[in-house]
Formats: sequence, structure tokens, C-alpha cells
Amino acid sequence: MLAALAVIQPSIVLVEAPADVQSTLSWIGHPELLPPVALLGYVVAQPARAIFAPFASFSPEWQGIAWANERGIEVRAIDLPLTNTFADAARDEAPTLGQDVAKDAVVDRAPPDPLRALAAAAGDDDPERWWEDVIEHRGDGPPAFAAVAEAMTAARHGTIPSQGEERREAHMRRAIRVAKKDGHETIAVICGAWHVPALDLDAHPVKADAATLRGMAKVKVAAAWVPWTHRRLTQSSGYGAGVGSPGWYDHMFRNPGPDGGRPILRRRGTRVALARPCGITRPPDWWHSTRQHARSDAQPAAPWAGRSARCR
Repeated sequence: MLAALAVIQPSIVLVEAPADVQSTLSWIGHPELLPPVALLGYVVAQPARAIFAPFASFSPEWQGIAWANERGIEVRAIDLPLTNTFADAARDEAPTLGQDVAKDAVVDRAPPDPLRALAAAAGDDDPERWWEDVIEHRGDGPPAFAAVAEAMTAARHGTIPSQGEERREAHMRRAIRVAKKDGHETIAVICGAWHVPALDLDAHPVKADAATLRGMAKVKVAAAWVPWTHRRLTQSSGYGAGVGSPGWYDHMFRNPGPDGGRPILRRRGTRVALARPCGITRPPDWWHSTRQHARSDAQPAAPWAGRSARCR
């Protein structure tokens, strides 16, 4: 992803994160905010109603925002605000790690794992391995985004989005339109691959999006950064967007190349020949999974954008 951003040179980076956590994103890249961390969002009058959105060093969102912050490029959070998400959630159920705050944010009839469906169509029963082989290890750069958009268009075909999903995507489209109206001609959008087909502005009239977003309830919310751990980023912890071995992925991300894993394996007395580094992946819809509430990632260019440095 970072290579793609370097090629595209956007004047603004739009990120699939709730619009009302905007102020917290400026901390990403600060030397004293070290991942893994989580963005905590909560209802001010009922702090127990909260969400945790974790970030690791290899998270594409973290990498993309840090890249933009380092260069003084504007970053905007474009997803449906938490103030609306929490207001629509069940008042008597506080979300926990791995749960969705907005139950109707799930796409009706959508595959539980779009990558698994695509991998199965290709004859591979391991979606993570399939993604690594097809995307991560090829190093195709920006052209990969178009391929991912086409694949997700196929995966979404025939699915019916819920009201929550429609609102989220309408809000993201509106934010893209605002960025264009503000004069930005080169816009990078970092989002889950699942949303890429839905961010086609020509296919969704402005009036329709306005109607979708009209009259939503609100509740006062706040957000802050909190410490996190690699263990809490694992699938086994119950985290819906988790990966198998976050600590190992972090090591490989910091030590890229075929020899990246050898030093730590040698220290542990393990003899191994690595043919290639491990890929870094995450589910197609990160904020969706953590909204405990939404891989390539696209830009319009496409969106939470394709992983850089080996991140999907």
C-alpha cells in the first residue's frame, strides 16, 4: 500500500473509520503511541457501551495514516459516526470484543467470509493462503486494486445490504464527494475491500444517499487510545478480525524478505528454510468486524487500502 501511495501521491487520504474519531487519527505515527493499541469509542453517559478498534504495526490503516501524517497530507475519517452507530444499537446490550455494536451493520446474505468464497472458487480451501499467493507475494502494486475491486464486485453480487450497511456506505460516498468538492483531484481511500464496489459515485445518486442518511438518531460519544496486545489480536481471542499469529506477523513486517524470520528462529534453536515471508492479512471489513462495531483495500483508487509493505 505504501508503494501505491507513493505512486499516486494523493492530496488527501480518506479512511474507513467513524467520522467522529477524526481528532484521534493525528496521533498515529507519534513516537509515544506505539502499536498494538486500540481506539476506544464509548457513549459518554453510558461508558459501558463501548467499542475497541485495534491497530497493529502492520495494520494498513495505521501504515496509511502514518504515511499521510508524516507528510502533512490531510486525513479524514469517512465512515458513519459512532454517534449514529451507538444510537441505533440496542440500548440494553453493551458490546464486547468481537461483537458488533450495530447488529444490522452485517450485510444480509453476504458470504460470512468473502475471501473464503473467492478462494473456494479458485479451488483453494485456505482463504489466507490464497490471498497471499494471489495478492501479497505478487507485488503488483496499484494494478492489484482494480483486480480486487472486480473480485469484490463478484462477491457482492446478489447480496442485499442491511440498513446499517447502506448508511455506512452512503456516508463514505458523501465524504468522497465532499473531498472532490473541496478541490482534491487525487484521493486515496483506505477501506475494506468489501466496500469498494459500493463507493462508485456514478452508481449512487446524491439524493438517494441524502435520503439514506436523513433523520438518524444521535448520542454523545467520545474516543481515546488505549493499550492493546498481540494476544488480543488473535482469532483465538474471539476478535472477529483477528489473525493467527500477530506477534509473528509483526516480526515479519519489521524484518521483510526471505531471511526475515531466521534470526528469531535461530535464537529458539529451530532450523528452517523460509521460501518466502508470511503475508499480512485482515478481514475484508475491519471496522465492521471491530464494531464490537469494516482485503485488498482499495482506493478510488480504492479503499482501508491495499496493504503496503506486504499488508493487504
